[in-house]
Amino acid sequence: MGRERFLLLPLILLAVAAPAPGPAAAATANTADAGVILELAKSLTNPPPSWTGTNVCGGATFQGITCDGGRVTGINLAKQHLSGTLPPSLSDLTALQWLQLQGNALEGYLPSLARMGSLETLALDGNAFTALPPDFLEGLPSLQSLSMDDLPLKSWNIPDAVVGCTALLNFSASNASVSGPFPVVLANLTSLRMLRLSYNNLTGGLPVVLEGLGSLESLQLNNQNSDDKLSGRIDVVAKLPSLKTLWLHSNKFTGPIPDFSPDSQLVDFNVRDNSLTGVVPPSLIGIASLQDVKLSNNHFQGPKPNFTANNIDIDSGNGFCLKDPGPCNPLVTILLEVASGFGYPLELAKWAGNDPCRSGPWPGLTCIKTDVTQINLARKNLSGLISPAFANLTRLQRLDLSNNQLTGAIPDALTTLANLNYLDLSNNHLTGQVPEFKQPNIKLMTAGNRFGESDGDNGGGDGSTGGSSPSNPTGSRNSKLNAGMIIGILLAVILLVVCVVLFLHHRRKKNIDKFTPVSTKSPSGESEMMKIQVVGTNGNSNGSDSASPTELYSYVSADSTNIADIFESHGMQLPMSVVLKATNNFDENYILGRGGFGVVFKGTLNGKLVAVKRCDSGTMGTKGLQEFMAEIDVLRKVRHRHLVALLGYCTHGNERLLVYEYMSGGTLREHLCDLQKSSYTPLTWTQRMTIALDVARGIEYLHGLAQEIFIHRDLKPSNILLDQDLRAKVSDFGLVKLAKDADKSMMTRVAGTFGYLAPEYAIHDPSKQKPSS
Repeated sequence: MGRERFLLLPLILLAVAAPAPGPAAAATANTADAGVILELAKSLTNPPPSWTGTNVCGGATFQGITCDGGRVTGINLAKQHLSGTLPPSLSDLTALQWLQLQGNALEGYLPSLARMGSLETLALDGNAFTALPPDFLEGLPSLQSLSMDDLPLKSWNIPDAVVGCTALLNFSASNASVSGPFPVVLANLTSLRMLRLSYNNLTGGLPVVLEGLGSLESLQLNNQNSDDKLSGRIDVVAKLPSLKTLWLHSNKFTGPIPDFSPDSQLVDFNVRDNSLTGVVPPSLIGIASLQDVKLSNNHFQGPKPNFTANNIDIDSGNGFCLKDPGPCNPLVTILLEVASGFGYPLELAKWAGNDPCRSGPWPGLTCIKTDVTQINLARKNLSGLISPAFANLTRLQRLDLSNNQLTGAIPDALTTLANLNYLDLSNNHLTGQVPEFKQPNIKLMTAGNRFGESDGDNGGGDGSTGGSSPSNPTGSRNSKLNAGMIIGILLAVILLVVCVVLFLHHRRKKNIDKFTPVSTKSPSGESEMMKIQVVGTNGNSNGSDSASPTELYSYVSADSTNIADIFESHGMQLPMSVVLKATNNFDENYILGRGGFGVVFKGTLNGKLVAVKRCDSGTMGTKGLQEFMAEIDVLRKVRHRHLVALLGYCTHGNERLLVYEYMSGGTLREHLCDLQKSSYTPLTWTQRMTIALDVARGIEYLHGLAQEIFIHRDLKPSNILLDQDLRAKVSDFGLVKLAKDADKSMMTRVAGTFGYLAPEYAIHDPSKQKPSS
């Protein structure tokens, strides 16, 4: 033991006597970083006075520079009255963790920061930078705080590269020239706690994907400088469970304040100077944590809310029924329930105060003393539902809601209005069944709706009762007759398509052709056509019929529709920003139809019309990206003159978007069933035969001539689209699945519409493709 102590003693003495590494050694260890700081000193017009010599990490000579292990890890030059520019080599400080330059007069272009993988804090506020680098926000996975307020930048959009900033907690870019629609890409930053984009040039609405920001505590989007400002409804803000501060003031938001959770943590709620409407919800009034509330200069209606917050600004510019909190006139309550069904539209914002009748009737109302006897809200661009609260207007005689965008069913409560003698609901999007009205001599108009369908169907009959009540025997008989004719025509066309498909398949297999097709070239010389002669009946003006052969041509070529030039720069995959711009941020006015797989929007890309299918999150939202891309790979192989072409796609978070060519002629169903609504001319026999041949060609290609075999599984008139020349193309490839070559079995479960689905598919889930006899 004593010998071991004797041996250790010299070692201990040697360690104590060894000199510690001095500043010179540290400077030698960070030559590259020192070179960047020295370049920074040269690029500044007035560098800090303490920046002398070359010993960047030694002593206290370079004030504001922090080092660790010989590497520069921090630069804090906030509010030093500095001017000049930043050197391009700044990105070489790969160990830098914070860069604080706020409160100076630095100018020019901000250099690239893409190599600063360790950067956690970036503060640029209050400088004079005029432009950002092309790779701004790339390569910053550790960034937690980004502050760039009050910068005179050129107009810019928040880049998609921000999704790589997965650690970002605070993002502030107020008065920084941010432009365009609200950046949907920010919804990917699920750790974000504070987002401030005030005093910019943002437009459009708040996307629903924002509800994924479960940690967001502060959202400040107030005072947009653009003419359009931010607009639309604000429903999504009620789905942010951690939200404490909400500043949306001085924009153009519309609609009502949404209902908040009882567990809401809101402290500061500012929506003044907008165009919000409706009744202030009790769920907002009851938030215990609320301290500041500003609602002035909107169009709020109903009872004045009784907030207990410390700082309240709610009176100016609103239409509460009373000056003090308390219940409204019962008639006001009923009428506001009616407006609630329509979503409190801006068109009814003048339904304000406490007397709908005597102080000058509210717009659209006719009163006798204090009773509402007539309501005319035709052509008001109303959407939403017809409220059962109409039934509480017991003196109502006339109700006109025609030519709007109303959906849902006609409430049975309307049949209880004993004095109702006129009801016009025509030209909406109502569904379900028309209830039986027992009022004597009632004039009922319901044409131009979708009765007999669910809300999810794309097509729709007009559901007209011909101006008479369903209880009228004559009206019922005519309605049934019209339905029978429609069903007959529909079945005849489908049977014709099936027969032509079987004929073509039979001809292909056995080379038998009863029509003796003649192969010829199209006028352009690019593809083959099939010519057949059809003997049809042509009605003359004198009432006589004459049979004459009609030549029909159907192209045999399987060449694809040309993809528009606008996709060449991106390929098949399009950025979300391009799709949002094309559809005006999925504006409801751009909707072409709704179906079981989502909503189809009309869009414009470089002046060319396209159809954008936004797949419903219930059917596609949980689908993995790999599976979705596999389906895209399948769809891009399907190219034929009589199949609607897939032009591109977009994936973003849970969003799955498909971009198809636009068909201006509508659906075959509209030409067969919706003539009154669509104002289409009835199809001639020749046109019907041409459409049948076109569909047969498309299905033949899918089922037997494509490079790989595909099964459509949902062929129906609403999935047959027509172009301006009434040439047909088969659509809705959301239901197309690839069939394995080996056993011709479906890869996934059968999907389709009963009535158009093969019986064996409807009975047995694992379907097999049966050979033709």
